[in-house]
Amino acid sequence: MVVTMGCNLRDLVSAHPIDLTELRGQRVAVDVFLNAYQFITSLTGPDGRPLSHEGRVTAHLYGFLDRASSLVAHGIDPVFVFDGKPPDLKRDTLDERRIRKQEARRRWEAAVEAEDLDSAKKLGPQIAEYTPSMVQDTKRLFDLMGVVWIDAPMEAEGAAAMICKRGGVSAVASQDWDTLLYGAPMMIRNLTAHGTRRFGRVLKAERIELEETLHNLEISREQFVDLGIMIGTDFHPGFKGVGPKTGVKLIRKFGTLEEVAGHRGVEIPENIVEIRNLFHNHPTVEEDPPAYTTGHEEGIMGMLRDELGFGESRVMKAIERLSSSNRLRSSSKPTLFDF
Repeated sequence: MVVTMGCNLRDLVSAHPIDLTELRGQRVAVDVFLNAYQFITSLTGPDGRPLSHEGRVTAHLYGFLDRASSLVAHGIDPVFVFDGKPPDLKRDTLDERRIRKQEARRRWEAAVEAEDLDSAKKLGPQIAEYTPSMVQDTKRLFDLMGVVWIDAPMEAEGAAAMICKRGGVSAVASQDWDTLLYGAPMMIRNLTAHGTRRFGRVLKAERIELEETLHNLEISREQFVDLGIMIGTDFHPGFKGVGPKTGVKLIRKFGTLEEVAGHRGVEIPENIVEIRNLFHNHPTVEEDPPAYTTGHEEGIMGMLRDELGFGESRVMKAIERLSSSNRLRSSSKPTLFDF
């Protein structure tokens, strides 16, 4: 299940398929939430609930173990970014999502009670949650793997975009198109899904460059943000009847959101200054992400195999990836870092 959130810019960008070797030696910020959501909605049991062990959800850990170790094995240094407190402007969007989830849960419970597993399986992803305890388990796993993670003050993709703008990472990996609106010079889609099969086709990572996008659209960065707001973002529903292609024509002709609003006879968002500022100056961390550390083989085994019931072969596959990249220490086996 591919999750797409924020403003849909798919029809306006040039997405270039890439091989992971093109990112070798680079640091890439990775949006945690969207990846976690994909894992917990795709790795499910017969009733649609995410895989778990003795009542403790583990689906996200299966996903992050595999994808993080794969990135490291390809010579990519991932920096996983967790969401902070959502902005007040997002409250309406979050309230709508909460209402939809409550309704989906009611229908899912009814399906389970009726033993309609087909319906329950379909409804399960709609009630999936990435809870605080699941977040803590993810951070613990990253620490044991020696993988860097940071907490964003607000939106993960916004903080990551600002870090990328100042050169702290080379790109931001996310499915959220708002990553471009936040000003990330380079966005990578499908990074953690590269090589997997979805809907009968093999997904490839794609590179989207902000400067190329602005050049092709013949608009400025400021106009690009206005365009996104007119189409609709998590912070504003957009102008009725304005999609991506219509929006580009309007912003080219009239220059600003205010002029477009006047032409179409619609109200300018009351908080337009605040919305624009979120995209142009999103809160981020002051320091660049720290360097990676070495993982700990026994710690990974202890958490995943002994505590959470992971199969040893699955865990060993990830351990071997980390070990072959000299990113793992062991109490019983020396590595280059021990000398």
